[in-house]
Order: sequence, then C-alpha cells, then structure tokens
Amino acid sequence: MKRLRIAFLSYRSNPYSGGQGIYVKYVTKALVDLGHKVTVFSGPPYPDLDSRVKLEVVPNLDLYSKKNKFTDVKLKDLLIPINFFEWFSINSGGFAEPYTFGKRIKKVLKHRLDEFDVIHDNQSLCYELLFFQKKIPLVATIHHPISKDLKFQLKSTKSIFLKFLMIRWHSFLRMQIKVAKKLNSVIVVSKSSKQDIHDDFGLKKEVMKVILNGIDTEAFFPDENIKKIPFRIVTSASADVPLKGLDYLLEAFSEVIKIYPNSTLQIMGSSKQGGHTSRKINDLDIKEKVEFNNDLSFKEVRDLYCSADVVVIPSLYEGFGFAIGEAMACRVPVITTSGGAIPEVIGDCGILVSPGNSKELEEAILKLLPDEEKKSFFAEKGFNRIIEHLQWKKVAKLMTESYETEINRITN
Repeated sequence: MKRLRIAFLSYRSNPYSGGQGIYVKYVTKALVDLGHKVTVFSGPPYPDLDSRVKLEVVPNLDLYSKKNKFTDVKLKDLLIPINFFEWFSINSGGFAEPYTFGKRIKKVLKHRLDEFDVIHDNQSLCYELLFFQKKIPLVATIHHPISKDLKFQLKSTKSIFLKFLMIRWHSFLRMQIKVAKKLNSVIVVSKSSKQDIHDDFGLKKEVMKVILNGIDTEAFFPDENIKKIPFRIVTSASADVPLKGLDYLLEAFSEVIKIYPNSTLQIMGSSKQGGHTSRKINDLDIKEKVEFNNDLSFKEVRDLYCSADVVVIPSLYEGFGFAIGEAMACRVPVITTSGGAIPEVIGDCGILVSPGNSKELEEAILKLLPDEEKKSFFAEKGFNRIIEHLQWKKVAKLMTESYETEINRITN
C-alpha cells in the first residue's frame, strides 16, 4: 500500500459536540496508523487530534463562541469582505461557515496542491471543492443530508416566523446540494444515508460508497470499577433538538416512574433555562428525576454509560448513531429507534421501537428494566458486534481504497 499525503478538510471539528468532530478525530488517527501522512485543515472549534496528525487552523470570526455575535468583533476584522459576509449572514439568521470555509481554504491550499496526493472533505461541500476536483483527486464524506434536520425542525413548530428562521439558517443547503451532485467520489456512513442523499440531494448511487463508521474501543469499554446503578436510564439525546427525539423519551419516562419510582434519567447535554425541554420537564413533573450532564470528557461519558442500567437513544433519525455504538462498546443494553441508519449500527443487539412513539419507548423500558437475563444478553451481544464489525482500522482501509480509486481514475 502506497503511503499517501492526505489533506483533510473540516469546517468545524470539536469531537465533544457532534459526529463530524468524532469522525475527524478517529478517521485521521486510523489513517496515520496505516502509515499515511495526514494534515487536517479546520475552522474553529478545532479538533482533538492524534499527535502524529498535523493541524493547520483556518480561522474565522468564531462568532458562535462569543457572548454577543453582533458586537463581540473587531471593526478591523469586518473590513475584510469574507469576514463581513460571515458576520452579516450569522447575525441575520444564516449559517455561513461552510461557505466561508470554502473561500478561506482555497486561499490556503490553491498554491500547495503538490504537497498532497488527495483531498478529503468532511461535509463542508463548499463551492471550492469543484475547483480542487479539477486539480487533484478529491473524496468527500456526507454523513447525512442536512435537509432531514430541516424537515424535522419545520414539522416540530407551528410558528411561521420560526419556520422562516429555520429555512434561513439552512440556506447553505443550496450550495451543498449543487456541489454534491458534481462530485466524483463520495463516502457515506450507512446504506440509509446513501438512499436519503440520493433522494434529497440527487446524487447518483454509483458515486457513493458506504463505509460504516467505527467506535473508539480505547475510549469506550466496559469498566468493572464503575458501579452499575439500578433503574438508571442514560441518554445522549440533545435537548431542544427535535431530531433527537428527547420529548418522546421524557413522556415515556414520566410513565415509567409510576411503575418504578426509583428510576432516574441522566441526559448527556445541557438544557436552556426556560427552553422547550425545560418546560416539558416541568409540565411532566419529573424535574427531580432528571439530570443534565454537559461538557463531559470521553472518560466521563464512558463512566455514565457504564453506570447505566439501560441506555435509551430516542432519535427520530440518525445518519449513523455514535451514541448507540458507544453504549454497546461499554457492554450496556440499548433501547433505540429504527430511525435512519440505527438498525445498521445495532443489528439485532438491542430493542428497536418506532421513531417518535413514546408509548413504544415506555413499553420497551418497562419490559427491559426488570429483566436481568435479557439485559445481560443484549449487553454482551452488542459488545461483540462492536469488536467484530465497527472498528476504525477497517474504516481507514476502505477509505484508502477510495483514495486509490480516485487517484487511479485521474492519473490513467
């Protein structure tokens, strides 16, 4: 296998805030484990990378880290046209980062293409990829079509004004769809995503290659030192994000505690004071039984999983579903939904219910919580599935094949 020089592009890459950041961290580590040389070009928040992976930062205004996106910016920075565009777009309700990342990365890379054998884009899908594709082998990953997020958000609100804001925020989708349809080589993380990207973005299926993600079994593993807490339910469902289905779990949990009053719900994430989820918890009168855990390290996430009696992931849709795989790697029984690619991750190693159905969630939890034999069965079977099928080393090998195919296509 030839040692490749890979430029890995990611417009935002924090591994603690989403699947795309996890992908950057572990794909690049697995690639250098195979002997490749990887340089990550990333906007903020920046990735947590293996020491052998080089990071070149591509700064932007980083407005989402500011207390006030409108005023917390230097006037001299706004005199730069791309900065002003980003500032104006974000302060008028848009999400400009994928677009502005493209402008900045072209300036950084256009005279350095001879330093690399291939470019790998992590779902920025910016216009500049079409420029690079004419010059150098290029592969892009699309985790899932963001149009799915928009559809669920629009469905979750009746307010015309909020619907307008949602559509405005997702205006970058026009760029992503236009660019994606012109790419020669696309990696998708599940068969479900492949079909959804074909349906929503119009990509031809023959340009897409399915490579399931891996799970970091060095970070997530069964820890016998962590005491399992009876009737503790753990979820990573994000508050105030309709796609994650937390409302349905909260409704189910409010019924579960009537049968098992010792039950508690630990949520990985934060909740806005006075926000939708906070109001929902108050309305259901379960505040004393629900706890939010935010800004967790990987060890703290693992410890929480290992302490769980049952993990419940109520997502309405997942392009892959890292939380499900991480819980399985910790040898914990999982209840989740059949939304998107979740069945491809969990297989027959847990309980699946219909997305958006609190009654089915309630019944599954009530059935599994007291059944020690079934919990052990699913925990062991799920753990073995992760070890045998969902490893980052396998991902990197399949990814290398995609790189080599694209390199040969251009050079021959």
